Amino acid sequence: MKKILLKLLLITPAAVSAGGFQLNLQGLKAAAMGGAFTGLSNDASAVFYNPGAMSSLTGHQFTFGANLVDPHVSVQTPQVANTNQTSPRATPIHFYYSGQLNEKFNFGFLVNNQFGSSSSYEDDWQGRYIIQNISLRTFMFQPTVSYKLHDKISIGAGFVYATGSFSTEKAIPVSSSTTTEGKASLTGSGDGVGYNIGIFSNFLTLESGSKKTDFNLGLSYRSAMPIDLSNGEAEFTDIPVALQEQFPTKTGFTSKLTLPQVFTAGLSVQHQYNENLLFTVIYDFNWTGWSSYDTLTFKFDNKETPESKTVKDWQDVVTHRFGLDITYKNKYSIRGGIYMDNSPIKDGFVSPELPDITQTAYTGGFGYKINEKFSIDFSFIRQSAERRDLLLAANFDGTYRRKVNVYGLALNIKLSGKSKSSTSTIE
Repeated sequence: MKKILLKLLLITPAAVSAGGFQLNLQGLKAAAMGGAFTGLSNDASAVFYNPGAMSSLTGHQFTFGANLVDPHVSVQTPQVANTNQTSPRATPIHFYYSGQLNEKFNFGFLVNNQFGSSSSYEDDWQGRYIIQNISLRTFMFQPTVSYKLHDKISIGAGFVYATGSFSTEKAIPVSSSTTTEGKASLTGSGDGVGYNIGIFSNFLTLESGSKKTDFNLGLSYRSAMPIDLSNGEAEFTDIPVALQEQFPTKTGFTSKLTLPQVFTAGLSVQHQYNENLLFTVIYDFNWTGWSSYDTLTFKFDNKETPESKTVKDWQDVVTHRFGLDITYKNKYSIRGGIYMDNSPIKDGFVSPELPDITQTAYTGGFGYKINEKFSIDFSFIRQSAERRDLLLAANFDGTYRRKVNVYGLALNIKLSGKSKSSTSTIE
């Protein structure tokens, strides 16, 4: 019985790494273009996408944005036709600032939610021994600087601090005179540090009469980020007396997980067809090192509760992102995009807590420049996918269907500053 309890306990905390389910919501201009922005980064969200590109921004630029994530997830098993996950709507936010210090230096700062999820199932559903409720909340903070090496190339770097908390509940199969099920509840919080570096180059400009074409290249790297869970608390209820020594009412625990390193290479082409019409085509190649998430270990304060490990064995993944922007009179913009996102979770490891699925997502949106200081961006993301897998650790056979709609709105503010006449990138 003790081994069964340990196995069931260790399944759920994988959702702490819900970044394996990566919605790219870190800038709504970018989100509308399939999340491809590393080779363009011509608004304040460059602080996140490519710190090197901040040196192309003039004045002081601010972006305030929020998203509404509307998920619909269902699980079908051989025994039950359909079980709906009651995932509440989420509202991740972001704030970006880029300020021009002089002709060479820019300073920036960000606050955003890069990881977060919440889901619930009915208390008596078939998979209640795997997951009933889970919630994850994180915040990232990043001061950043960029430096313009010369007219065609600039670099940047930022320090990243992350803090977050999670909670989860599941049922436990036990047998006693008063109950057939117990409950395990885990709560915890932690923090970690990392860094973000980037290079940006407007490497080629072609001009012919009123026509102008800019070719831009961007490279960005976000480091792996170890997260220490140093003050976790596990609570067990309705546990038989014979097992209470190993699983007391409350005990603390510690753990560690590593958020993955991410490398992105981006290319954009901006073509000024005439004074009124600007076309932008962009592509990002994104590599995420999820293989760092190979095991999850818990050390309990209660000496009678054995240290436990579970194998995750996630794999590195590649995502291809494509985007298009058409801007008229430097005032009205229509955007669209697509990205092909591979799941890091191998067969045999997919769980109802995090039913991650390889998928193709479609994006769209528009931008409107109100005046020289204010503009707004709207974005929309549509994901729909299906996957069947047998979770080996729990012998749970499920077919997962997921549909996610994401709506985003952002306000951009630009205050005048020194012009960078040597920068040829079209904004």
